[in-house]
Amino acid sequence: MRLLIAIVAGVLLALGASISVVNLAAPSPVPVNKPLFNYGTR
Repeated sequence: MRLLIAIVAGVLLALGASISVVNLAAPSPVPVNKPLFNYGTR
């Protein structure tokens, strides 16, 4: 019984870690595609 609880806890921790890593890697859903410099009307 303890082994089953430990396995379930490990799976939940692994899922939580992977979800947090994905959220940290892509915190903003809008991609940044603005140019670094504004050249005006050229």
